[in-house]
Amino acid sequence: MKYALIAGLAVTLGCLTQPQEARAANCGIDFQHAYEKGVRHGRADGSHLLEPNPLRHGMKYLFGSRERGNCYAEGYNIGYQNAYADATKRPSRPSHDKAPTPGSNERAYYDDGCHDGTADAQMSMSMAYERHSDMYDSRFEPYYKQGYEHCWKMFR
Repeated sequence: MKYALIAGLAVTLGCLTQPQEARAANCGIDFQHAYEKGVRHGRADGSHLLEPNPLRHGMKYLFGSRERGNCYAEGYNIGYQNAYADATKRPSRPSHDKAPTPGSNERAYYDDGCHDGTADAQMSMSMAYERHSDMYDSRFEPYYKQGYEHCWKMFR
């Protein structure tokens, strides 16, 4: 019995080593949940840059029905590959080498600008710090602008 389970696992995990296209439609309504759960688990592992290993999430979806295990493994593979690619291409943290001194008012406005610049870049908005003119005191505009533009460029 153990040998049969291990052999089934090898077949199921075999699709994790080769690129596969998303085939959720092939899973059918009965196994769609397993596919979606696999995608969520794969995303979680890939976004944290972990080695691909669907067994860390338990074996409920991998054993029992071969179809269910294959659907879970396909979903895991797709979720992992997409999240891993996203996690490795984005900068981990923007470098703030030329930013004002931490703890100063200037740095607070710089950080506010950085936050808004990052949000605008992620929403595919143009680099226009002026749209947030109600968020900063005009005396600190250069620092807000510096943070906004620096972080907008980092995430575009």
